[in-house]
Amino acid sequence: MGWKETFQVILFLLAWLPVGILAGSTLVGAEATYSYDFSIYNEDYSGLSQFSNNIESNGRDVMSIQASMSVASRYNGSSVIVIMGPVRDFSLDAVLVIFTHLMSGGGVLIADDFGSANTSLGLLNLLLAPMLGNSTLLAFLDGVLLDLDSYDTMKEPRMPIIRDFRAGSDGGALTAGVTELHLNWASAINPFSLLGQSGIAWTTPRSWCETNITDAIPDIDTPYEISFAGSLPVVGAIDLSTAETPNGGRLVAVSDPSLFNNDMWRRFSGNRQFGDNVIEWLSHGDVSQPILFCEQLLEIPWYASEFFFGLYLGRVLWLSSLPILSALYPLVTTFGIRKYLPDIKKPEVKSVSDVFLRRGQTYFSERMTYYRTEGNYARVVKMLYRRLRRELRRTQQWSEYDPKKMWETMHYKDPQLKESEFFRTIARIEEISGNPSTKIKENEMMELFFFMRNIQSHMIDSRKR
Repeated sequence: MGWKETFQVILFLLAWLPVGILAGSTLVGAEATYSYDFSIYNEDYSGLSQFSNNIESNGRDVMSIQASMSVASRYNGSSVIVIMGPVRDFSLDAVLVIFTHLMSGGGVLIADDFGSANTSLGLLNLLLAPMLGNSTLLAFLDGVLLDLDSYDTMKEPRMPIIRDFRAGSDGGALTAGVTELHLNWASAINPFSLLGQSGIAWTTPRSWCETNITDAIPDIDTPYEISFAGSLPVVGAIDLSTAETPNGGRLVAVSDPSLFNNDMWRRFSGNRQFGDNVIEWLSHGDVSQPILFCEQLLEIPWYASEFFFGLYLGRVLWLSSLPILSALYPLVTTFGIRKYLPDIKKPEVKSVSDVFLRRGQTYFSERMTYYRTEGNYARVVKMLYRRLRRELRRTQQWSEYDPKKMWETMHYKDPQLKESEFFRTIARIEEISGNPSTKIKENEMMELFFFMRNIQSHMIDSRKR
């Protein structure tokens, strides 16, 4: 099997494997389950179904992004992008979409822990640095947040309770009606980043991020932990509105996506109120703005149908969004599927070849036209050679076709012919005729055509006069 056949098999498997998985699961009666953490379709304790349902009950549309964040650009900033617990790095186009979305007045909520999104946020920080005085916009600290002075006494310091709220660029809108926030194995926002300095929810001074999360007796015992010990921000907000653009983009960063999961949402009213406030503030109070949850950044296994759907559609959306390549797709499609389309009705023959055809032999002319149109020049050579041999036997009254006899006659009528070159050309013609699937160029076909035409004129046409 050649490389083309292998490539076609691979494409076939990649195209139909997701369909096979879906069809197989349907036939065996498997029910769809969404056990992915922070998915709006996950109804277990770690999902966000209650948060999503609450948003819809407030009259807003909730949508999920499974493929490419570029679909958010169609709203031109009139939507809220929600990124919860990202595990996969943001792609370049995702970062550019977030940047454009903020510049168009859109809202973005990023809830991360343990600094999973720091690498992806690096490019966003770079894009926004000129507008922010070369300050770092957002970064999360590594490790698990511990607060020794404010935590659930029935649990442990890794489940802190936040009670220190400060009005920032939100004017207190985000924490209105909130007396406390319950966190669960959270992290913290880097206090030296712009969103950290604009923090609106802080831990007590006896806090730090423990990098050794399996330590039975955690303590501030590394230079990193010492450098970030003290009161730390867990929620930050920034409003990019100016006097010229009063409805500028807004960004809220939360260092614990668990704050919004079904378990925490059900048990703590402060978390619920905070969630309502965040959506209200990011959307500028406009209930017509849809809330877009970026599900493609969650930890989805490769064998899941959502993974294939997001992977394939994401590549299609990304490629189709490139102006240079998108203009070529119609041409690529046209040439790619041309040979798989039904053959156009062969044209009725209006005339016959003055070299090879006699009156009434339209099938030969039709096949010649068809093969040349398809670019199958080897079959053209084969048909011409077969006809030449048949005409030679008939006109020369040979019982069998003999190239040596043909050479003797041709050399007599055209002494300038060279024997070695003559038989080399005959051998090439017979090689092509024996394997009509051989790929030859049009110029070679024309050379062989004129070679056989010369024989025709000297040995066949001359006998007809």
